[in-house]
Formats: sequence, C-alpha cells, structure tokens
Amino acid sequence: MKIKNLITTIALCSSVSMLIGCSSSTSSTLSTSTASISGSIFASSVNGASVTIKDGSGKPIAGPVTTATDGTYSVSIPDSALTSDLVFESTGGIFDDEATGAAGIGTQAGTLSAYIEGGSLAAGDSVHVTPGTTIVSNLRQQGKSATESTNAFFNAFAYNTDTSIQPVAITDTTSTASDDSRHIGWRAAVFSQLAQDLGLNAADQFDMFIALAQDLSDGKLDGVDENGTVDIGTTGVSLPTDILAKYITATGSFTTANTASYQVTYTPPMMNVHGKNKFTISVEDSSGTPVSGLTNISVMPKMYMANWVHATPVGEISEISGHPGDYEVTMYYLMPSRMMDGTTMGTWDLKVMIGTESVHFYPNINMAMMTNTTLVRLRGVTDTIIDMNGLEVGRTYNLFKDGLTTSSGSGTHDFDIFIAPIETMMSFPALVDGMTLQSGMGGTPYDVSGITVEAEVNGSGGYITASDNNDGSWSLDGITLNSGPNTIKVKLLVSGEQKTTNGLADDDTNDFATFTVTLP
Repeated sequence: MKIKNLITTIALCSSVSMLIGCSSSTSSTLSTSTASISGSIFASSVNGASVTIKDGSGKPIAGPVTTATDGTYSVSIPDSALTSDLVFESTGGIFDDEATGAAGIGTQAGTLSAYIEGGSLAAGDSVHVTPGTTIVSNLRQQGKSATESTNAFFNAFAYNTDTSIQPVAITDTTSTASDDSRHIGWRAAVFSQLAQDLGLNAADQFDMFIALAQDLSDGKLDGVDENGTVDIGTTGVSLPTDILAKYITATGSFTTANTASYQVTYTPPMMNVHGKNKFTISVEDSSGTPVSGLTNISVMPKMYMANWVHATPVGEISEISGHPGDYEVTMYYLMPSRMMDGTTMGTWDLKVMIGTESVHFYPNINMAMMTNTTLVRLRGVTDTIIDMNGLEVGRTYNLFKDGLTTSSGSGTHDFDIFIAPIETMMSFPALVDGMTLQSGMGGTPYDVSGITVEAEVNGSGGYITASDNNDGSWSLDGITLNSGPNTIKVKLLVSGEQKTTNGLADDDTNDFATFTVTLP
C-alpha cells in the first residue's frame, strides 16, 4: 500500500506541479519540468509524419508525436535538454508534391530534420522543418560547424534557413501569411522542381536532400565531394556537375500564381540583368479573361541577403497598348542575385499587389556585362543618413543607365540617367527637385533644393548639362559615341553640394562616376 501511495503521489505531482506545487521531497526529486515546442513539417505540409526529438548523439529524448493534416505538431521536451544541441526529425507522412501539380494526391515523405543549437530554444518557441533545414542539419551531423554549414548553404542556395518561420504553400491563395512564410514555402517548391528536373520521383527528393548535403561537405555545390560523384540514394541517379545551374533554373520555374480573384503571370525580359529592367505582369480573372484598366496594381521588391533585407527603386507601371491585361513594369535592380564569379548575393522577391491581394515571384537577376555599366554611385558629404548599425554615413545616390537611343537623323546619341537616392533600406525614391529625403534611422531630413547633372564624354575636356525630365531621369542629348567602349563621366550637384565617389569633400578626383557604354 505504501508503494502504491508513493506512485500515486509522484503521478499527481508530475501532472499538477506547475499549478499547485508538491511538498513531497521524493516527488520533487523525480518529477521533470518540460517545455512545449510547436512547429510544422513542410515539403509541402506533411500529414501524419512521426516527429522525434533527439540529442546530438542521436538518442531520442522526446516524442514521437504525429503531425496534423496541415503538417503542424506540438511536443514536450525536458527543460534540461534545451541547453544541448537538438535534432528535430520527422519520418513518413503524406504530402502533395507542388512541382508536379499533384494537388490532393498523397506522396509518401521521407526524412526531414532541423538541427537546433543548444541554448537557442525556449518554451513556446517554434521549430519548422523544411528541405533547407534538412540540408543544414545533415551538414551539422557530418561534423561541420554552424558557421561552416550556414555559409555553405547560403552560397549554394542564396538564402538562410529560419526554423522560426512557418512556411506556406505557393498554391495557397487564402493564407494571410507573411512574405517570409511565402518565401520559405516557395523554396520548398523549388527543391521539388529540382527533383523533377533531375528525373526523380517526388518521394526521391528526400534522398536528394542528403545528397546535396554530402555534395556541400567540401563547401561547393558541384556534384562531387572529396570521394567523387555523389549518388542520390538508390535511385541510380547522381548529382550532375552543373547541379548549381540546374538549381538556379528551377528557381525560375514558378512564373504563374493565383490570388483569390486573379491569375497573375510574370514574364521576364530576354536579358534579365541588374540595373534597369523591364518585365510584364499579365492579369486574368477566374474565367481567364484579361483584366484591363487596373489602377491599383503595384510591385514591392525585396532582396533577401545573408544578414539583411533591402528594397530597390521602382519606376513606371503601365498597361501595354493593344495588349489588355498586360502591364509593363520598370524596375531598377541594385544588384544581381549572383556576381559574375558565382558569389551569392541573395534572392529577389517580387511582390505584385492588386488592391489587397498579392502574389510573389522570385526572379534570378543576372549581372550585366562589364562593357555596359548599368549602375554607378555617388555619395553625400554633409548629406548623411543613419544606417542600420546606427552609424552616420554619406547618403548613396544610385545613378542608373536609363536608356541609349540614336538621335533622329544626326548620327549622335541620347543617353538617359535615372537617379534614386537612399532614404532607408526599404526606400529608394526618384530624385526630383523640391522633395524632402528622409535620413535613415532617425537622421535629419534633407531638403532637395536644386539639382544639376553634368557629363563629360570620352575625355572631351568639357562637361555638358543634362536636361531634367522631372521624374528622376535626366537626358544627355546629341552626344557623340564611337564604336568601341565609351566613357561618360557624370557629376551630380544636389542642394549646392557636390556628391563624390567616397563621401569626402570634392578634391577634383572624386567628384564624378563613370559609365562604360558600348553601342549595340
């Protein structure tokens, strides 16, 4: 009877200790405090997956629990385990493969995981497991450090994983999820598309995640590791040496998306490069009829980099004459997705809004050829902003090549420049006289009173004044260009201050930026 009473006491204390406490010294010793952690398993949403939490050595410490229809789960983890590295691992379950468009057709899921650094998790936190977290988790379990794993992953796939963000499927038109959630959901769909492009079945992508991590074990995504070719499980397929190029191609596969009311299609230009960029957004209603005359269509671009997010200047949006429902958008991309040497800059997220409804596209923006400069920069001297680090720095003025045309009947050329200064990382307005520029995180606003743009062509020794088009663009009309590379040195004077290349006072060597221009 005494033993029975002791067991009863322990059970009661374990279940209600957080509410009323327990005076028994024996029960206090034996009870275990736990933390509730929720999350989701996503490839898209995996229904019926078994989720187990393991320590760094692979020993199960919590679970298994089973995911709900929407892929969500909740699990209790001993508080004492939160100080150690943890692996959230799911196996099995059913998901709908997005790349094949097999909505409603269940596909058996394989293993997905997320590696959580010790001390980074607390009660009430969320851990969302995705293809990206699975690749990073496999790198960590290979013995790579957190820095080595995240750097290798970002350099390959152009984004950082975040287990705190719940993904949402790209096919979900009803969700009010954040842009970040849609971004992560799209990333999962890209891996699904990559598997299809490699000739794999939807269920084989889980072996592909393991293979991609193995490939990245040497820091490069190139289809080989230190032992040679990387095989994808038992599929009989190996990662190709151009796997990075195939991944980039897969990112461009999703060019049509739906809102509750519209089908929206993104058509990139033939040369999808940074600098000035024109593309088409086509809008149809639910019956497939083009929607003409929209006045509430807008775009909001974001660049997701390794450590921050920023926007880019947006120009005119206008319906194309004779093409109802087709809207031409002018964008001025501040940077490419990757540099010419392959260095990863980040991912462009193009949010298209029609009233309160929105869709997202993720274009891969290439670096423009060096024979034609698309963007140069000048900086303010006393014209400063407070940056994200709280530092006072010279305001950046972005000068874009806006156009090059042949002057009518003269054999000369007209060269146009679009100027967009920075206010904050999310605001790059067109520079027009009379505006007031904000100055970052708490800086003093800057009144624009007078703008002068001058240029010297091919070392002529004299500067000519550009004409103001009153929309942020300036025109150099009737300039003479030769067949080889041409140099156009541009000076910018705003509110009486000469802008310079380095933000230091004008010393006659730093007061211009140079465009290189080659005729078509």
